[in-house]
Amino acid sequence: MKQEKLESILTTARKMFARYGLRKTSLDEVARMARVAKGTIYNYFGSKDQVYLEVLRREADEIVERVTSSVAQEVSPDDKLTAFARAKFRYMRHAINILNLDREGIEKLLPSAESIRSDFFEREVNIIDSILREGVEKGVFQLKETLLAARAIGYALRGFELNWLVQEREERIEHYLTELFNIIFYGLTSEKRC
Repeated sequence: MKQEKLESILTTARKMFARYGLRKTSLDEVARMARVAKGTIYNYFGSKDQVYLEVLRREADEIVERVTSSVAQEVSPDDKLTAFARAKFRYMRHAINILNLDREGIEKLLPSAESIRSDFFEREVNIIDSILREGVEKGVFQLKETLLAARAIGYALRGFELNWLVQEREERIEHYLTELFNIIFYGLTSEKRC
């Protein structure tokens, strides 16, 4: 029973934060929609901010799990890297609260939210780094510093998040990702330079 209430609160809060944002979401309304007493929410979390932080943590965990699972289904490092990016954008589309962090400037109101976002990014970088290291070991990629390359790819993809996910159709995102990975795998120049 306790776990059911907790899940109901978090599911309801996730939807409401996604729709109205942190500032405009009230715990009174979350309690009403989750069919629990407002005091129950305070007993579990202590404050609206803590509910929001738990929603963010869960969104981040869910994306990392799903992306990791997508990557694990591939065999070659280049396919794993492509699967990473495609899965990231497929699942980020549903992580509205994480996307809203950048749009709403929540980190100014709630610095712990930025910490969750930073941790999420580091987990993504670690996945990319492991793919790149595997690629170097197998002779697929030529890199001296896989972690540096992983960060560069991570930042490039993060820069696209909000625009791609809010303003573009899924088919266009697919085209952009294909072109981005053509550049990453084959470069821009027609000849190899020493």
